[in-house]
Amino acid sequence: MVVAGAAGIYFYTSGKKGPIVEDEMFHQVEVGNFMHDVVEKGEVESARNVDVMSVVRGYRDLNNFEILWVIEEGKMVEPGDVLVRLDSSALEEEAKLQRLDLSGSVAGLSKAQNELEAAQIAMTEYVDGLFVQETKELEAEITFAKETLRRAEEYFAYSSRLAAKGFVTSLQLEGDRFAVDKAQIELDNAKLKLKVLIEQTKQKKIKELESSIGVAKADLESAKERNSIEQKRLDFFLEQIKNCTITAPAAGQVVYANERGNREASEFIVEPGTSVRERQTIIRLPDYSAMQVHVKINESRVAMVDPGMKATITLDAFDGLKLSGTVTKVNEYPEPISRFGAQIKRYAAVVTIDGTPRQIKPGLTANCAIHVDSKDNVLMVPVQSVLPYGDDYYCMIRKSAEEIEPRKVDLGPSNNRFVVVNDGLDAGEYVSMSPRRLMDSVKMPELAPEQINSNENENGPREGPPGRGPGKPPQPKSPGEADQTGEDTQLVDRVLQNFDTNNDGVLSSDELAAKGGEKYTSADQDGDGQVQRSELVAAASAAEALEDDPVRIAEDQQPQAVGGAQ
Repeated sequence: MVVAGAAGIYFYTSGKKGPIVEDEMFHQVEVGNFMHDVVEKGEVESARNVDVMSVVRGYRDLNNFEILWVIEEGKMVEPGDVLVRLDSSALEEEAKLQRLDLSGSVAGLSKAQNELEAAQIAMTEYVDGLFVQETKELEAEITFAKETLRRAEEYFAYSSRLAAKGFVTSLQLEGDRFAVDKAQIELDNAKLKLKVLIEQTKQKKIKELESSIGVAKADLESAKERNSIEQKRLDFFLEQIKNCTITAPAAGQVVYANERGNREASEFIVEPGTSVRERQTIIRLPDYSAMQVHVKINESRVAMVDPGMKATITLDAFDGLKLSGTVTKVNEYPEPISRFGAQIKRYAAVVTIDGTPRQIKPGLTANCAIHVDSKDNVLMVPVQSVLPYGDDYYCMIRKSAEEIEPRKVDLGPSNNRFVVVNDGLDAGEYVSMSPRRLMDSVKMPELAPEQINSNENENGPREGPPGRGPGKPPQPKSPGEADQTGEDTQLVDRVLQNFDTNNDGVLSSDELAAKGGEKYTSADQDGDGQVQRSELVAAASAAEALEDDPVRIAEDQQPQAVGGAQ
């Protein structure tokens, strides 16, 4: 009875501390290789594509052309093989109308040529014919007027001699004198007409004929230009009709250039009935000897990535296949984002695959783990086992089944799962995976007032778990949260506020089930049945938004465990 009583007292007194330790999950500290990866999803594509695009140009209201037939995707083609046929019926109708316009322009051209030739003939006719004819007529008229004047003068002289002898009256003599004056006037008039013809009428007529020739030449040039334009327009339609049949420029395997749509960009699926615009890529003929992955990196991590960094690539379609690659390009400006979605900026990057296997095809979903930092043979612990406290970091060390010791640690680099411990821990020790739950069960060092105020200014006032006494700061960011965006942490705080009923900073399966939050259990990276704050932040940073896609964990390769969980 004495022994039984002593044993009961022993278990009674030790049982007050035992449940605190026994209910916790601990991680054994071991030495391992640390690797900090930036993990992003991407799509496999060829580094040297032969893009087959529509070169059919629009005309007036004809800007898009429907696909009538397209070759089967995945088929091997040779140069000259028909790949796509576009609807050319509207272009053929335009070509018919254009042929009518061209016929009219040909008629106009012929008429203009005839009018020019007629004007040139008129010039030759006048200079070499009509002018000479008129000149001869006037010269004959002058000759006749001279003869008439000579006869009138002789007759007047004869009449004057008869009048002196009294045989002719004065009235008859006056009439003969008038005949002389009339003949002289007619001679002067004929000479004047010849002078006007040579000096004025000829020049006037030549100018008129030259003007007619100039107008005819201008009309001819205009008719030629119009005919050329109409012919070019007909050739344009015939060329576009020809371009509606798209052939392969090189040998390769057919890959459709489908485009995913969003709220601001329409979806493009290569199939009969789809409209195609000018210069839009329809088919790609990839070069499988040079493949790459196109990824988009979150703005909170893009500063870590530089060209030349190595990467490990896994494919959803091939389990267990790991490929090596190199970052060859990181854009300096972010990709366009939809104003309706999460306002998270991402930067496009290209990771070239080293030694591409033959089974890899464009369009496969790839997970790229870009190695931004690595250390060999270092002590590591999970990020959720580190407790920020004041300006320092602490780990809860299990000394025995009943004793927990808070110990200050000096930390090195971290990723979203592990953090390097430079000093403060030894290999083989066990650290708590939920240190915040033990803060009220251990004695923590007192903090200076400025440390408390500093934490409150950075994180805002926050009610801690029940029993937190004065001198203890609100919960700041853990090492795994240090490089996350403010939007991520705000979303995590909102989730904790909605589901963390006991305010311990950890979401248990019961708490999530009670309020319908089972979708957040996917953020449990260590499989302990509880979702830590750091796990939520890591999941939020990998997702576009915690509310839009409930905690999507980036499908990166699982890092090597540094110790067993007990």
